[in-house]
This record gives sequence, structure tokens and C-alpha cells, in this order.
Amino acid sequence: MSDETRSIPPVEPVLDPKNDYVEINSYVVFWGLFYAAIFTLAVGYLCLKIGQTVDAFAPVSVLAMGTAVILKRQNAFAETVHIQAIASSSTNTLAGAMFFLPALYIWNVTDVSFVQMAIPIILGGVLGVLLCVMFRRYFVEEMHYVYPFPSGRAAAEVLMSNEGSKAKLMLGSGLIALIYDFILNSLGWWEEVIRTTAFKWGSALADSTKLNAAVDTDAALLGLGYFTGLRYAAIIAAGSFFSWFVCIPIVYYLAPEHIMQINGHAVPLAEAPIRKVFLDYVRHIGIGMLAMAGIIGLLNMSKVVASVVKNAVLDIFSSKTVDVNLLRTQRDIPTSWIGAGILLCTVLFAAYFHFMYAESFGQTIVAFLIVLIMSFLLSVVGISSIAYTGTEPVSGMTIFMIIISAVCLTAAGMTGKVGMIAVLMMASFIGTTIGMAGNFMSELKVAHMTGATPKKMEQWQIVGTILCAVLSVGVMILLNDAYGFVGDHALNAPQANAMAAIIEPMMTGGSAQWPLYMAGALFAIILWMVKVPPLAFALGTYLPMEINTPLLIGGLIAYFVQNSTKDKELADLRFSKGSTIASGLVAGGAIGSLFSAVLRIAGIDVFAEAWVETPEATYLSIVMYLLLCAFLYKVAMYVKAKKA
Repeated sequence: MSDETRSIPPVEPVLDPKNDYVEINSYVVFWGLFYAAIFTLAVGYLCLKIGQTVDAFAPVSVLAMGTAVILKRQNAFAETVHIQAIASSSTNTLAGAMFFLPALYIWNVTDVSFVQMAIPIILGGVLGVLLCVMFRRYFVEEMHYVYPFPSGRAAAEVLMSNEGSKAKLMLGSGLIALIYDFILNSLGWWEEVIRTTAFKWGSALADSTKLNAAVDTDAALLGLGYFTGLRYAAIIAAGSFFSWFVCIPIVYYLAPEHIMQINGHAVPLAEAPIRKVFLDYVRHIGIGMLAMAGIIGLLNMSKVVASVVKNAVLDIFSSKTVDVNLLRTQRDIPTSWIGAGILLCTVLFAAYFHFMYAESFGQTIVAFLIVLIMSFLLSVVGISSIAYTGTEPVSGMTIFMIIISAVCLTAAGMTGKVGMIAVLMMASFIGTTIGMAGNFMSELKVAHMTGATPKKMEQWQIVGTILCAVLSVGVMILLNDAYGFVGDHALNAPQANAMAAIIEPMMTGGSAQWPLYMAGALFAIILWMVKVPPLAFALGTYLPMEINTPLLIGGLIAYFVQNSTKDKELADLRFSKGSTIASGLVAGGAIGSLFSAVLRIAGIDVFAEAWVETPEATYLSIVMYLLLCAFLYKVAMYVKAKKA
């Protein structure tokens, strides 16, 4: 065993693998599906705002433990493990709907029905579960001392901590965040985004040098930054600084006389708004980086992909019978069912594609082969990414698949609006598949560490996936009605905007921004050469700065908490307490923003539009945000060392 793997402890499950437990009952199913629905609603908003999903395991685990204490459950541990596993289907399926389907509204396509949007998400989610099960034994058991699974281990540690006080702390911080973000989005008592251009010196700086900085004061973003940690938050923020402080001034300097179209008017680039230059030019460099980051991930994992696929296929067609002596913790859905299910999901998607979009059988065959091959390859890359870092580059890998699909389907004669929708539905199918496969593998790691039965977890994940797939499409439509994805004050929907920008020119004969894509791709290679994670940097380059700066602030708070003392045990306790508070900020902030969306749809407008534009609203925003940061830091620090 190498020094690198010595830090990964052996498995000591709470539930004895040789004993049977009541793991699934009506109580587990009700609360699992209830929390799945709640977090589909809450995290869906966050996903469209900042382009990232948030794992539901921490808040659900704490809430489920608190519920068990209140209801005095006797079999609390086994039940809580499966409640949070079922609830995880909420965030596992969100990527398919939130990263891709908003592109329909960005294109102003209104004739795609709810059912047409839901089918790829349902089929992709189920396929992701089945692929995850196929690879479970390799990643979870055989490679236990190789893959750290940070997300899975964190979830297992939360479950095994059994501290009821965490539930109270999370609920308290969640309530604060809910009120804070509700006031921010519904009442407008203070400005949400603090920009340097709100001040005279900042406005003068932007006019003379085209430099502009911004921070979004949303509570959920601060909590997310705490979880991200300083290293990755700094890399993401560096990507933003590269876009806004380097690329944008260079564009203005090199092409001041270039003519841009703004609202139907020809305007010299020198007079164009900074954000318009970012959206029309610099953002495409980030798209190129995202695509190349996905390719780099594939190449890095090529040997693993080949090995795992080979072993899985051999298992499916093996004549060996199921070993009845398998421990409860080694039981999965039967391999023959997995093979049949994988084939069925891809065939059903091909049939959907054929009847809805294809103009010939040849186009259907092309689509079928792409989704079949890409689902295997990209799922393994996603699982490996989750296993190593706890994060998964769903959008980066899917952009790679989109480019291949667009080129192949165009060659097969599919173009125009139908071709755009067809490629988008393929992307939503594949994106859901790889998102589910990677994230659910963390849950199966939780089963491995706690002693839960993976087969039961797998079966109920399929049920939760179908429910949340339908809900996620509904949430996406709800948020479009409330905020929209185009224009002022719209949700960013960053991935969907990227997909729309890539697919449309490729399927309509237009000119894609190939030079900018190429520049981004080459820069991603350079980042990889100097050992900087290209995906994190690319995400920062692509997303607006105000979304990334709060991640850096949250990461800094996490760093200061974790390094507040030389006593490692005390530092870990403080960091853990901060993580609980951050979970509450993420969940409460997202729910508060969702309430605001519901009010907008209901036509209730109490937003102080005139006040929020004043300098005083910006000053108040700075004060309130500093208080929120101080709350996260001070409460996390209020932990005393344990007496020897």
C-alpha cells in the first residue's frame, strides 16, 4: 500500500453485513421522496443561477436524523441511510433539465411539450443508475484504497456522527438564509450584486480601462463557496479574473472600431457595454476550455474505461450463476437485468428520437450509436472524477458529445430547428446519464462504508429518479415563467446558454466562433501542462464574475476556520460546524429564492425598484453581506477543544 493510500482507512460498517435490517419501509419511502421533491425545487433554482448543483446528502442526512429523534424511531440509522440515498436522486437528475433544456427558451422554441422534455431526463436517469451499478464493485470495493470518494465519505461521516444538535444548527442557519435571500429577491431592501461601477471611482475606472468587478451577495453562493474550499474557489475565481481583467480589456484595445449589433443597432465595440463584450466574445473562450477539459478527462481515463467496460461486458455474458453466499452488502441488481435495462433505455431513446426528430432511419442509427457509446465512456469519466475530487464535469463532457453529435447528424442530413432540438435532447439524455452515474456512485460508497444493502439503494434510486426527472422539468418551466433565461434580471442558466451558442450555428449553417473555441481549448491544454485543473478555471472563465467571487469569499472563510488553530482536532470540529452552517445557507437561500419566484408568477410585486438602484441600497448591501460572512465565521469558530 502506497503512502498516498494509507490515509484511506479500512471499512468498519455500522450495520453488520452478516445481519439483516429493516432498511426500506413506508417511513423511508415517504421521507426519501419528500426530501427528493423539496431539494429538486430548491437546488433547481441554484443550478440555473450559478450553473452548479449542490449535493443534498448533508442537509437531508441532518434533517432525517432530526426527524428520527423527534419521532423516536428505533431503527433510525438504517432508515436514515436510505432516506438520504433516495433524496439524492433530486440533485442527481437536475443537470439534465437545468443545463440543457433552458436552451429551448433561449432559442424562443415554444412548441416542445412537457412530455418531450421529460422523456430524455427519465431515460437518461435510469440508464445512469444501471451503468453505476455495473461499475459499482470495481470502484467501490476493488479500488477502495485508490479512490478517496470525498463526497461519499463526507456523507457517511455525517450519518455516523448521529448528532441531533447539527439539525438545529442547520435549521437555524437555513432560516436566516431563507429570510435574507427572500428580502434580497422579493423586497429589494438592498442590492443583490455589488459592482464597482456603483461608485464614482469604479465608474471612472471602467470608462478608462474597461475594468469592472462584482460580487453576488446571495447567501446560497457564500455557503457553496465554503464547501468548494479555497484551492478550487481560487482557481474558479482566477478564471473570472482572466476573463474580466485580461481578455475584455485586450478585446477593447485591439478592436475598438469593430461594429457590434446591439438591439438592432450598429455600435462600435469601443462604445459597447462590458458585459456585452463578455457574452459575445470572451465567453466563447470559456466554452472552448470546457470542451477541451472534457477531452482531457477522457484521455486521462482511457485505460480505466477500457478495463471496466471489458470486465462488465464479460460479467453480463458469463454463464456463472449468482453466488447465494454473497454478503448482504455485496448484493446488486442482477447483472442480466442491468444489461437488458441498459439496452432498453438506449433503444427507447432511439425510438423517441426517430418518431420526434429523425427524417431517416440512418439518422436514428447515428443517434443511437452516439448515445450508446458516449453513455459508457462519459459515465466512467464522471464516476472517476467524483471518486477522486467529489465533483463531476457534466457540462464539459457533454459539450464534447454535442460537437460530435452536431457534426455526425449534419453529415447525415439533419439541420435547422429540428436538428438543434434533436442534438439538445441527446445532450439532456447523456447529461442526465453521466450526472446520475457519478453522483449515485458516491451513495453506493456510503452503502459500502455504513453497511447498507446496495441492491435496495439501487432499486429505490430508480423510483426517485423517475419522480425527480418529472419534477425537474416542471421546476425549469416554473423558473422560466418567473425569471426567464434571456434579458435583464434573468437567471444566468450558464450551461444552457453555452449549449445554445454551440448548437445553433453548427446546425443552421452559421459561423461558429471556432477561433475563440480553439484559443480556449489550447489554453486548457496549457493549464493541464502546468497542473492547474482546466475544468475549474474554464468554469470561472465562462461564468459571470459576480457568480464566482462569492465562491472565493466562502473558500477564504473555510480556510481561516480550518487554520484557526494548530490543534487539528479542534480545527476539524470548527470546520465541520462551518459545513453544517454552510449547508443551511445553501438550502435556505435556495428555498427563499424559490419563494420569490412563486410570488413573481402569482403577480405579486413588492420589490423596491427605485430604492434598490440608489447608492444607499449598495452600502446597505455591503453591511448585510459582511454580517452574513461574520455569522458563518464566528459561529463556526465557537467550538471549544475537548478536554483530555
